[in-house]
Amino acid sequence: MTAADIVSEKQIGTGIKAFTSETGAVGTIRFLDSPDEVLEFVDGPDVATTIVISRGGTTTFMSPALMAGVAGLITLQGAPESHLGILSREFGIPCVMSTEFTEGIQTARGETIPADGTTVRLDTSGERGQVFLVAGE
Repeated sequence: MTAADIVSEKQIGTGIKAFTSETGAVGTIRFLDSPDEVLEFVDGPDVATTIVISRGGTTTFMSPALMAGVAGLITLQGAPESHLGILSREFGIPCVMSTEFTEGIQTARGETIPADGTTVRLDTSGERGQVFLVAGE
């Protein structure tokens, strides 16, 4: 999907950008919460078109997903100096950290996140990292 394919979008989350990326990322959400989920995901066909969500910036088991070339990364906690922040910069993967969402589904721990399969756009070109819900695909 390119920017030209985006008909309309709505901001649903903000956080700290790990680094400035003028291109950002567009992809479908996949919440990965365990090492087994990450390993299953990296063997699948949709890695390059997926924006993964992780709970924390120190979640080292997410490293294989970044090495596999995901489109983007969202964390619910963490800072640019954390493990995933550093790796996202090294691999050039747009990353929004300590993200707070205004809408979505509830995880088992009560966090609000976009549902798996939701198409979002990460914008890390400004002061803060932003997550937009992409509509009209």
